[in-house]
Amino acid sequence: MKLRINIFFILIFFVSIVSNSNEIEEITIFEKKIQSLSLFSNNQTILSISEDDLNNLNAQHPKQIFRRLSGTWISRGSGQEHLTAIRSPILTGPGACGSFLILEDGLPIRPSGFCNVNGLIETPYEVAKQIEVIKGPVSSRYGANAMHGVINIISKPVNSENKIYTSIGPNNYKNLKLKVGNKKNISIDGFFSNNDGFRNASGYDQQKLKFQSSFFVASWKAKLNATLTNLNQETAGYINGFNSYKNDSLSKLNFNPDAYRDANSQKISISITQIEDNILTSVTPYFRLNDMKFLQHYLPGTPLEKNSHISTGLIFQQIIDYDTFNLIKGIQVDLAKSEIMQIQKNNLTTSSAFNNATRPKGKHYDYKVNSSVFALFLGIEEYFLSDRLNAFADARAEFIEYDYSNNMLNGNTKEDGSQCGFGGCYYNRPSDSKDSFNQISGRLGLITKNEKVNYFTQLSVGFRPPQISEKYRLQKQQNISDINSETLTMLEIGAKYNLNLIDGKISFYKGKKSNSIFRDSQNFIIDNGKTKHEGIDVSLDIFMSPYNYINTNISFGDHKYNFETDTSMRERIKIGNIIDTAPKIMANLIWSLKLEDHLTVSFEIEHMSSYFTDAANEHEYNGHTLYHFQLNRQITKSLKSYFKIENVTNKRYAERADFNAFGGDRYFSGLPREIYLGLEFKY
Repeated sequence: MKLRINIFFILIFFVSIVSNSNEIEEITIFEKKIQSLSLFSNNQTILSISEDDLNNLNAQHPKQIFRRLSGTWISRGSGQEHLTAIRSPILTGPGACGSFLILEDGLPIRPSGFCNVNGLIETPYEVAKQIEVIKGPVSSRYGANAMHGVINIISKPVNSENKIYTSIGPNNYKNLKLKVGNKKNISIDGFFSNNDGFRNASGYDQQKLKFQSSFFVASWKAKLNATLTNLNQETAGYINGFNSYKNDSLSKLNFNPDAYRDANSQKISISITQIEDNILTSVTPYFRLNDMKFLQHYLPGTPLEKNSHISTGLIFQQIIDYDTFNLIKGIQVDLAKSEIMQIQKNNLTTSSAFNNATRPKGKHYDYKVNSSVFALFLGIEEYFLSDRLNAFADARAEFIEYDYSNNMLNGNTKEDGSQCGFGGCYYNRPSDSKDSFNQISGRLGLITKNEKVNYFTQLSVGFRPPQISEKYRLQKQQNISDINSETLTMLEIGAKYNLNLIDGKISFYKGKKSNSIFRDSQNFIIDNGKTKHEGIDVSLDIFMSPYNYINTNISFGDHKYNFETDTSMRERIKIGNIIDTAPKIMANLIWSLKLEDHLTVSFEIEHMSSYFTDAANEHEYNGHTLYHFQLNRQITKSLKSYFKIENVTNKRYAERADFNAFGGDRYFSGLPREIYLGLEFKY
C-alpha cells in the first residue's frame, strides 16, 4: 500500500513540474465534451446537480443529493454505505451493482466485472463541480454496466476559485473541504470528515484528495487527474422486528459491534486532446487500484472478505463536426486483475445445526480473475432530418473475457480438504476456467428543435455481464455457473418545455429485462429471470419571481416480475408480482426564497410511497414524508455561512426496509433530526 501511494505521488510530482512551464488556454466547449455526459451525449434522460446546489447542500451522504433527481434513489445504509436505484428497484445481491455505471470525469471508476455496491465512496462527489445522472440503458455509448443508468462525477476546473469550507453537526460530525491551486494549471481538492454515528459503534473517518494539472504535450492539450480515497468505518447492520425503527432506543442499537469496512482507492489518468479541422481527438490512458476488507456481519459465522483490483486501460475517441451532423467514434481497452478471499475466523456454534456444520472455520474462497475488455463504439448526433427534427444513434460492440484461477482446492470441502456435514460445505469452489461475454448494444432516437416545447423518443438496449462475485462464488452443489449477460431494452417518449415561468421535462418509459440473475430455491445462481419496468418521470421549475421559485421532481415507477420461481429466501415469485423495494412514487419539492441580497432560505419535502419488502408481496413498508430546511447567508464577499436542519419534525422512518424469511422484518433506521452549521471562505 505504501509503495502504491509513493508511486502515485511521484507521477503527480513529475507531471506538475512539466505543467508549471506552460500557460494554459481556456478549455473549449468541444473539449469539455470529454468529461461531461450532457455535452458529449445527446441523451434526453440526463439530469444534473449544479455546483451551487452541491455547495449549499453540503451533503453528508450521497442520498441527500440524489433525492433531488427524479427516478433516482440512493438508499442510505450504515455510515457511507448505500444501494442504488435508477428507474429500477433497489437491487441487492453480490453483482446487482453491475446494473449501474459510475464514472469520474467520464471514466469508469472500476472494471466492468468488479463493481462495488457502495461505489460512490470511491469518488470525490463532496467536492465536485457537478453530478450527472443518465436514466435508462446507455451501454451503446459508455459500455458494460450502463444498463439501468450512469452516474458521472465532474471535477471542478483547474482555474476555479480557491476556498476552504468547514461544518459541524450531531454525533461529533465535522468536515473540512478545501480547494487550493494557482488558478492556472494546478489544483488540489480535499475532503476530510469524521462522524461517530447516531447508532452505537457506527462511526467513520474518510479522506479524499483530487489533484488536477493542465499542460501541453507538443500541440496537444493535456490534463492530469488523480484521486485518492480512504474510508475506515464501523458498521451497524439491520435492526429486527416489525416497525422496530419507530422505537427510539432500539433504533440506536448496533447488534453487530465488531463489523467494519476499510476501503481505499487510487485512480490516475491523463487526457490528451487536440482540435484540428473540426475534429476533436482525445486519448485517455488510466490506471486504478483499490483494496477493501469488511466483516460480513449479515452472514452466519461473520466471515471476513478481502478484495482488491489493479487495472489499466485506454479510451480513444474522436468527434468530427460535419455540416449536418457530428460523428463520434472510439475504442476502449481495459485490463484488470481482481482478487477475492473470504475467511471465517472462528467455528460457528450459535446458529442452526446445518449452518454450524456447513460454514467451517478457515478460508471459504480464494481466487483471482484476470479480465480484459475491448470495445468499439460509433455514434451520430444532431443529424438534421429537417429544420425542426434531428436524429441521433449509437452502437457499440464489446468483447469481455474472464480468466478465473482458484487458489484453493476445488469443490465444497473445508480448507484442508476434509468434509463438512449435511452433504458438504456451504461454499463451493469451481475449477479454473475462461469465460467470454460478447455484446452489441445500441440506441436510436429523434428530437424536435422548436423554441418553446420539444419532443423526443428513443429506443435503447443496455447490458451488464455477470460480475465475478456472481460467476465464481458458488454455493452447495453448483459446480458451474453458466450465466450470461443481463440485457434491458427500453422505449422512451417525452417532452422538454421552456416557457416564460416554467421549465421542465416529462418522460414516459417502458422496458423489459431478460437473463436477470438471481439465486433460486437450491441457492444456485441462474439467469432465467425476467422483469418489466415502466413509469413516468417529471421535473419542473416554477419561477414565481427572480427571488421566489420552486423545483420539484416526481417519479412513478411500476417494476414487476415477469416469471415464476422459488427463491433462496423461501419466496414464491409469480408473474405480475411487484419487485421488492420498489416504491411506486418518489417525490421531492424545494421552495427557495431570497429574502435579502445576501440571505436565502429553502424548504424541502421528501416523499416516498409504500413498497413491498419481499418478492412474494406479503410484507410492506408504509413509506414516509420528511421535511428539511436550509438557510445560507453571504456575510462578506469572501465569507458565507450555512445552516441546515435535516428531518425537521424528527420523523421516525426507515432508510430501507426488508423482509427475510430467516430474520423477519428488518430495517436501516432513518436518522433523527440533525442540525448542521458551516462556513465557507473564498480567497
